[in-house]
Amino acid sequence: MTTIPQPAEQLRQHLAEAMAKEAGSKAFMEPGTAWDHARSEWLAHADAAVNALHRWEEGGTLVRLCTIPSCIRQLNIAKVEPGWLQSSAVSYMCPDHAAALWAETDDPRDRHVPSWKKGYRETRLHCSCGWEAGPTMFRGHGTALWQAHALGVLELAETWEVSK
Repeated sequence: MTTIPQPAEQLRQHLAEAMAKEAGSKAFMEPGTAWDHARSEWLAHADAAVNALHRWEEGGTLVRLCTIPSCIRQLNIAKVEPGWLQSSAVSYMCPDHAAALWAETDDPRDRHVPSWKKGYRETRLHCSCGWEAGPTMFRGHGTALWQAHALGVLELAETWEVSK
């Protein structure tokens, strides 16, 4: 049987009491065993809430998707996974897309590595191939434009490979 550390048990109890109070339950207001079942239900709700937050904390803060919109590959940034690359401009890229877009080539115009460049009045997202997003209202807009550019490049590359 797993024992719950004291501070965690106090948090669990506090959360269960707050949830019960908000719902209008007397489970934690009345002493005695008559409310034990109701208390256990509220404690179970508190456990579920804490577990959901824990799962979100593990997955929500550590799991990243490939930046290419159609790709569903995931990276756990707490673990070393070979082939994944990171760009401060557009986040993470899976090994397949990183190889297709960011690989070293003889001609730098064949690489598609994004970067933000600060100008006099604005910051713009540029690609190593020469493409640029133009003026953007916010960072996500530039990222979405680069993603569209990358999808176009990948589609052209796929078409070119098929026609060989």
